[in-house]
Amino acid sequence: MHFTHIDNLPAIAAAGELVADSILKQQGTEVRECADQQIKSNRRAIDVQVAPGGKVGQYVPFYFAARSPMLYKIAKGSVPTITGPQSELIYFVSTFRRVHAAGLRWFGSDGNCAAAVTTHCNDWATLEEIVDWPLMEQQRWNNTETDGDRMRRRMAELLVFERFPLSVLAGIVVMTDEMSTRAASHVGPTTTVRVRPGWYY
Repeated sequence: MHFTHIDNLPAIAAAGELVADSILKQQGTEVRECADQQIKSNRRAIDVQVAPGGKVGQYVPFYFAARSPMLYKIAKGSVPTITGPQSELIYFVSTFRRVHAAGLRWFGSDGNCAAAVTTHCNDWATLEEIVDWPLMEQQRWNNTETDGDRMRRRMAELLVFERFPLSVLAGIVVMTDEMSTRAASHVGPTTTVRVRPGWYY
């Protein structure tokens, strides 16, 4: 699951792909921000530990679960550069099977890529072992007295190198009927748009 602001959807649909942050930065492409700018800057400097290598910011990131810690920060108004309600954010949804079938280059992580203890891998068998899948099913991911690493693990990712074609999508998820209508008007009938308020805070 990769989320962005719905204002970015027309340009994304026209391009037919999601593009990594580093490429957008190099191109000087203006976007409606929906991420913490310091975090994005840090990711442009973090090395990827496995092939295809490069920096984390050179990849299009996907979470394995909705209601991420970053979305929580946005919903609570804790990201200064982001204005507007969380209902204006939309999810692009895919599956590993689709990514693999498309021959896209990727790596995965067992948690927040900014954390020094996070492990990177580039094969699915290892990723299946290191991701905390039961935690991905939980509504609450906060750290506890007995487990101070839950938040980091909830931010496990699958990251696709440089570009993610929209043809690899399974669909788009939005919070409201209004956003569904807006999204469908840009992507056309071949892309499924679903309303899932439970994916939001």
